[in-house]
Amino acid sequence: MTRAALALLLPLLLLAPAATAAPAKTPKVLVIGLDGARYDKLLAGDTPNIKALLNRGYGARSALYGSGMAQTSSGPGWSTILTGVWPDQHKVKDNSFSGNVLTSYPSWLERTEQAKPALSTYAAVDWKPISDRILRTGQDRKYVLDGDTAGYPASDEKITVDAEQHLRSNAADASFVYLGQIDIAGHNNGADSSQYAAAMRASDAQVGRLVAAVEARSTYASEDWLIMITTDHGHTAAGGHGGDSPEERMTFVISTGPARPAVAPKLVDVAATALKHLGVPAALDGYAIGSAPADPFDSATLKPRQDETGVPASVLGWTHQGPGGWTVTTASSMPQGVAEWQGWSFTTDDFWTRTAPSQQREANVRARGVFAVADPDEWDDKGSPSARGKFDSTLTSPAYDVTGKASVRLEYVSHYLQEGSQRGTASVSFDGGPEQIVRTHNADGLAQQISLNVTVPSGARTARVSWRLFDAGNNWYWAVDAPRLS
Repeated sequence: MTRAALALLLPLLLLAPAATAAPAKTPKVLVIGLDGARYDKLLAGDTPNIKALLNRGYGARSALYGSGMAQTSSGPGWSTILTGVWPDQHKVKDNSFSGNVLTSYPSWLERTEQAKPALSTYAAVDWKPISDRILRTGQDRKYVLDGDTAGYPASDEKITVDAEQHLRSNAADASFVYLGQIDIAGHNNGADSSQYAAAMRASDAQVGRLVAAVEARSTYASEDWLIMITTDHGHTAAGGHGGDSPEERMTFVISTGPARPAVAPKLVDVAATALKHLGVPAALDGYAIGSAPADPFDSATLKPRQDETGVPASVLGWTHQGPGGWTVTTASSMPQGVAEWQGWSFTTDDFWTRTAPSQQREANVRARGVFAVADPDEWDDKGSPSARGKFDSTLTSPAYDVTGKASVRLEYVSHYLQEGSQRGTASVSFDGGPEQIVRTHNADGLAQQISLNVTVPSGARTARVSWRLFDAGNNWYWAVDAPRLS
């Protein structure tokens, strides 16, 4: 290029506009609720549309609470999904809704409506109590049918038609669509029946139509759609729910979002995920999928049963070997009992609740993935060791750096059931010094989030935290999860 040509080109280059970032896409949320849908049956069945969403996103089975907190029924289930808090908060324990405080815990649709009134909120349901009790307010448009009276197959079809029109043509910023026929097939014929499988096929086809309506929007290319599918409870093979069996407690969350968490989400995460996608802040029991705090216990390597014959051999679920510097010690005077519970053990909900169902272990809802358990009740089931001595075991953390700190905050999830002389303490030791008890657990405290301010002695550099369960015979248990010192 000649010097003259370059002189002519430079002004043009200086005037050229800088590259601009692509405009942000508009967030949209669709939550689809399939009442009474067993996750294992969805995966095994003829459900191509649901599997397509699963393949382009994420899905996982999750465990529901049990009778220690609420029945595995629709009232508590949908209240939990739509509000993002557990039944000990919203107080819906069964389908009577007796004693509920749902006015204090708005649905995620209502929270969206309150925070961003310009957004379009919509719900379509044919189990009327959802509309009457949970979604009383907070939707710009609500389409409600009575499936109990008109029948769910026909009502679900009408729900789908209305939702298709809404999703295809309206702003549809935040939408919830409920379909009920799978649950009725489960009640009438059981989860192992051909009728239950047929209801799943019908609901899957309707899910496909809803997704197609979203993708047919004229503005779809400029939108960021989050689609989630979930359920309120499972079903027994013969039909029915409300109890504490793994099949009745079986729930799931499927999400098209980008997160691929190693630990399965909980039902309370549906509302949290929807609100985060829409940019609506809220303090809930749930976390947006993929944002739950890191938990050191989840890296523990678990093994199959040894003495617990009631647990299937295929279920990996216990170890005394602590991950990453965590240690378990037992008093020399503690007699040998059931191997899995010979002192603190790292376990899972699926393993632990199967050892002794319907004893409120199922209510440990604030624990996720792997958690730590001291269980004298199960320990005593082999040879009655409590006749010869006491359960006495301590779980101790690695050293935390507290250099230069005046105080720290100790947080952990605690699920504690008291009986007799049994005692539980949380303590902190600085620089290897004596244990300082910061919390004594000697009363019922199920599914609690514990948060303690701990003073750091001047000049201290390290701190170790210990949880000790002792003076226990054939008593109850203590579960601890998500420990943090910050």
